[in-house]
Amino acid sequence: MESKEGGLFSHDPAIFYDKEREYFYIYSTDAGPNIKKRVGGQIRRSKDLIHFEYLGTALKDGKIPEEVVHHTKAATVWAPDIIKYEKEYRLYYSASTFGSQYSAIGLAVSSSPEGPFEHRGIVIQTTPESPVNAIDANPVIEEETGDHYMVYGSFWGGIRILKLDKETGLAAEEGYGVSIARRSKLANTAIEGAYVKYHRETGYYYLFVSYDSLANLYNVRVARSKCIKGPYLDYHGVAMTDLCLPPNHVGLKITTGYSFFSGTGFLALGHNSVLNYKDEWFLICHARYEKDPRLHCLNVRKMLFTEDGWPLVSPSLYSGEKVEEIKETKVKEVVCGEYLRIDFMQDVYKLCETPVPMLLYSDGTVKLPGIRGHWEFDGMYSQVKIIYNGVREIYYILPGFDRENDRTTYVMTGMNNNGNCIWCKKLN
Repeated sequence: MESKEGGLFSHDPAIFYDKEREYFYIYSTDAGPNIKKRVGGQIRRSKDLIHFEYLGTALKDGKIPEEVVHHTKAATVWAPDIIKYEKEYRLYYSASTFGSQYSAIGLAVSSSPEGPFEHRGIVIQTTPESPVNAIDANPVIEEETGDHYMVYGSFWGGIRILKLDKETGLAAEEGYGVSIARRSKLANTAIEGAYVKYHRETGYYYLFVSYDSLANLYNVRVARSKCIKGPYLDYHGVAMTDLCLPPNHVGLKITTGYSFFSGTGFLALGHNSVLNYKDEWFLICHARYEKDPRLHCLNVRKMLFTEDGWPLVSPSLYSGEKVEEIKETKVKEVVCGEYLRIDFMQDVYKLCETPVPMLLYSDGTVKLPGIRGHWEFDGMYSQVKIIYNGVREIYYILPGFDRENDRTTYVMTGMNNNGNCIWCKKLN
C-alpha cells in the first residue's frame, strides 16, 4: 500500500468509481522511475481515497499500438481517462512528445476497469498544421441527451470538445470540434488538462483547466455553462475563450502552490479530475513537493460548493473528514483562535504562496496584519463570514488533517466578493 499522501508519481490523475467492484480507480501518466517498465498508463485503486495500491499498466502487453507510435513517436502514455458504456470500459489515452503537435488520442477497451485495455483505434490526431493539440482527453456524457463527448487539448489552440459515437467510442464528426477555452500568447497559450463535470443540483457543467507550467506554476481554474458545449463563463461572467483580458484574470482560480512554513508545501497543483460520490465532492490532482519538485504525487482534496454554485477546495489533503454541524455552544471553541491564511493571487509570481496570521476573537472581531474586521457564524451551513473594509468573505469550516504538524485541526476554504479564494488553517 502506498502512503496516505497518495500515489507517488501519479501524474495527471483521472478518478473513476466502479460500482460493481466498489473500488476507486486512478488512471495516470507514465511517470517516475522505471518508466520503461510501466508503459501503458498507470492504474491504482483504493477503498477509501486515502490509501492507494498500484496495480500495473493499462494497455495490453504494456505497449503503445504501432499506428499510434508511427504518428507520434511517443515512448509513453499520457493522461489516460476512462468512461463506462454498458459493460465496456473505455480508456482514452494520449501519445505525443514534449513540444510536439504530432499527437494522438487513442481508445482502448476492456471488460474490466483493471484492464488489460485493447486498442480499438485513434480518436483524433494532430500535426503542426492543426488548430489544436490532441492530448489530455476527458470523455463526458451530456446530461440531457446521453450523448458522448470528448474534451481535449493543450497549449496551441487551447481546449475543444468533440462529439463521439456512443456505440464505438470513436469520433462521430469530422474536424476538431468546438473551441471552449483558450489563452492568449501573453501566457504562451499555457492551458491544458481539461475536465468537465455536471452538477445536478446547480444545473451547470463545470470546466476545470490547468494554467501555466506543470513543472512549477500549475494552478486549476474553473468556469461553468448550462450547455456542455459552452460558452463557459467564470465568476465574473467572462468567457474562457476571452483573449482580451490579462491571461491570469480569466477563470476562477481554485488551487495554488502553497506553504504553511512547517513541513513541506506543495507546488504545481494541477491537471485535475473530479469525483461525486454519495453527494460528496472531491478534486483529484497531482502536486509537487516544495522541498523536492522532482517528486510529484497524488492529491485528493474535499470540494464544496458556495451557495451560488462555485467550487471551493480544501486546504488539507483528504483524511476521511466530513462537513459537520457545529452546535451553538461549540461555535467559539471551534471557530475562535489563530489561523494561517493564504490568499490566492490571480497573477502567479512565486511557486508557493505563504501565509499571514489571522486571529478570530470570541467577541466577534477579526485581526489581520494592519486590518480589523468582524466575523459571524451561520450554523445552518457551517459557514464563517468575515467582513472588513468593504470586503466580504464566506468560508466553510471543516475538520482537516494538519499534515505539516501531524495532527487534526480545523481548516477553512472560502471566497471573497471579488472572486478570490482563500485557505485558512487553525493553529490552536
